[in-house]
Amino acid sequence: MTCTCDFGVMLGPAVMAVSFLRRVQARADGRKGRGDDGTSRDVLDILSGRLKGSGPVLFDFAHWAGELRVSVPRLREVVAWLVEHEFLALEGDVDGIARLWVNPSVALAPWTDPRPIAARYRFPYITTAEGGMGAEQPVIVLPYDAAGWEEFYRANLHMIEDPFCFSSQGCPVHER
Repeated sequence: MTCTCDFGVMLGPAVMAVSFLRRVQARADGRKGRGDDGTSRDVLDILSGRLKGSGPVLFDFAHWAGELRVSVPRLREVVAWLVEHEFLALEGDVDGIARLWVNPSVALAPWTDPRPIAARYRFPYITTAEGGMGAEQPVIVLPYDAAGWEEFYRANLHMIEDPFCFSSQGCPVHER
């Protein structure tokens, strides 16, 4: 059996960090406001909601541009920014469909070990400072470190092996 949960992912601290980093960059560029039209968070939400185990997610730019009501070039710009800042890793783009890996500090599918995913792309651990946007450095990016991801795994083992289920239909027990 596999989980059929409506919300089958664990969202990590990097989800909030993307908004913070966009704001910090906007301020540094002399722009006021959010620094993003919300599309970065939308892309992460779409990808996170489609995670299946420890594999990549296929992302159809034309489809999602229509759903989000943005242009394909704008959506490509957003994905490129997310890849540049290591929230995602791009493993190819064929005929407008990208194969994207999600940094486990953004989101993780239930029953999935984050360590091999983090090691594959040497993903940093991305989080936010305790003071949020009021902190001097609101976004903390810890470079890839196998021991750090091991610590993350151990600290979240209970949620990885026995995640909460939020489903209108109930969740079956996951068989390994």
